[in-house]
Amino acid sequence: MIPTYSRRAVLNGLAATMAASLTPARHAFAQLDDRAFFFLDDTQARLLASMCDTLIPKDDFPSASEAGVVDFIDLQLAGPYGQGEGLYLEGPFPEGSESQGYQLPFTPAELMRRGLNAFGEAEPGFADGEESTREDMLTRLSEDDVDLGDVPAKAFFDELWQLTNQGYFADPIYGGNSDYAGWRMVGFPGAHAYYPSFVANHNVPYPQPPMGINHDPGGDGGLPRVTKRQEG
Repeated sequence: MIPTYSRRAVLNGLAATMAASLTPARHAFAQLDDRAFFFLDDTQARLLASMCDTLIPKDDFPSASEAGVVDFIDLQLAGPYGQGEGLYLEGPFPEGSESQGYQLPFTPAELMRRGLNAFGEAEPGFADGEESTREDMLTRLSEDDVDLGDVPAKAFFDELWQLTNQGYFADPIYGGNSDYAGWRMVGFPGAHAYYPSFVANHNVPYPQPPMGINHDPGGDGGLPRVTKRQEG
């Protein structure tokens, strides 16, 4: 099913309990704000935003959804990563240990879609709950204490946690970390080639603002405009 709502409309439509304003900050994929998501439908996007914002809530820095994490995850799931590129996905599928790597019969995209749908059915009041209630729900999810049918709850949580962190701290070229929110939080100036003038100043903050791979102070990150939507 192709989603019909724009990213901006979906995120601005979150429950009032998510107190922060969700007007997207400038980011590399700002031209997509008024388009539908590539992979998620609007219900999944709203639920995902509330889950990500529970993991990284707004404080002195933007929440996960404000920093474009939902955009990042949507783009990842619609692309090669989501389709399981590089993963061995043939059976059999016995229960394995974490040290044995990815053991599920689902691609990452299938895992997230199935997990979001099942979690939405198991916890229908999640987005409207108090912050402490949402935290408790995600804690139980991380402990494999939520019935998601054929989706392992902990595996779903681990994927959610990994993608949320990546979306908040990856280079903005990948769709998240809007306005360098994650890098400003940790004081990371960007992965430039070298800092010879400052290499010896271990206890002095780097004096320049962060810059990503395609940094463009007045534009959209220097990326080519996306004109064709992939269908999830």
